Amino acid sequence: MDFRALITGLSLALLHHSALAGHPTFSLYTFDSPPYQYATGSPSGPQVSGETVDTVRCAMARAGAAVNIKLIPQNRARYSLERNLIDGYFAVDRSMDPETDAIVSHPVALEKWHWFYTDTRPDPRLAKIGVVSGSNEAMWLAEQGLKPFVTVASAEQLPALLKRNRIDLALMDQRVMNLLEQATPALGQLLHHSFVRYAPLHLYLSRRFSNEHTEFLPLFNRHLPDCMTAHLKLSEDERQQVASVAEALIQDLSGKVSFSRTIHQGPSYDTHTDILTQDTVWRALAPRQATPLAAQILALPVSEALAQWQSEKSPLVTEVLVINTKGALVAMSQLSSDYWQGDEPKFQEIVIETEESLVQRASLWISPIRYDASTSQFQITVSVPIPLAEPNNGLEGVLSLGLAIEAVLQSPEERDQHSATH
Repeated sequence: MDFRALITGLSLALLHHSALAGHPTFSLYTFDSPPYQYATGSPSGPQVSGETVDTVRCAMARAGAAVNIKLIPQNRARYSLERNLIDGYFAVDRSMDPETDAIVSHPVALEKWHWFYTDTRPDPRLAKIGVVSGSNEAMWLAEQGLKPFVTVASAEQLPALLKRNRIDLALMDQRVMNLLEQATPALGQLLHHSFVRYAPLHLYLSRRFSNEHTEFLPLFNRHLPDCMTAHLKLSEDERQQVASVAEALIQDLSGKVSFSRTIHQGPSYDTHTDILTQDTVWRALAPRQATPLAAQILALPVSEALAQWQSEKSPLVTEVLVINTKGALVAMSQLSSDYWQGDEPKFQEIVIETEESLVQRASLWISPIRYDASTSQFQITVSVPIPLAEPNNGLEGVLSLGLAIEAVLQSPEERDQHSATH
């Protein structure tokens, strides 16, 4: 019997029970913003639906709570939250009014904000910008020191203002614009766009609620990744851009490091049992402390070279791992959370085991977006095979890169400017 799994299961059950005790239905507010949250009719009366609503309901249910969600204007929702009149408010950017003392969850949604314009994109510092009044985008603009030229009541008004040259730029979520284009296909030919940022939106819990249910937020956060998979998929255009950036990075790194030599010179264990034994100790100490094996790998000249290369590519590259055919690390740019990578998609999606040997399953694997709570960043993982020196479809191992997705989607000029400030 797996006693560790049993204890974890019992702990979760107790947390579920305590989350339900005394407050079985939580009261949350949000605002109208299709397709993320919007009102729908039903025989029992108006309901709130949408992708973010589904995410919040899912994580709440897995944390052992029911939830009552209402749509109200954002200013009223913030007022109610600050005065502890409701349990929580979502989906809000971290640039929300800093005077609130609410407790913030991990992201419950991930929006993709773009500049929209009709010709060449002007400098936002000099342009006439349009934005929805009171929106997350408006709060973020204020945080950046950019004053909108026009604020409007709804997103539908912004394309019309662009068309009439009343504004030069509109800041909007791409999915919202896609809905507008479905209703008016001509917008697709009229407007150009460029990526600005991924906007993580959060659930804010009132201080009163947090004090009464201290165990709830960690449990809610734990279930969020499994409940928001729809938000974390890359579009086909994004996948192509990731593949292009990754190919250039790997080519650059290949000129500085011999992956084959790294695999043959790095520490290794003959049996799967030995690898798992090392992995158990490794995971118990990381990231606070390195095991003797981890310290040995980090001290290798090739690991130091990977760390230097990662630093040069900051903030684009967040991690570099070299993995042998047993799924174990032989080099790394920084302390990884696991020694054995063989049970993870970064390895399994590249490698397939036959009766005779390991062979290549794919030439490139790109993960969904994931949220790294330790860095408050959204990241992806890219893996490629390390082939044998004599091509016969055999493998030496796998190279895996962690990438900051926002940096990947920026233009090279914006990326270079960002790097210069770090």
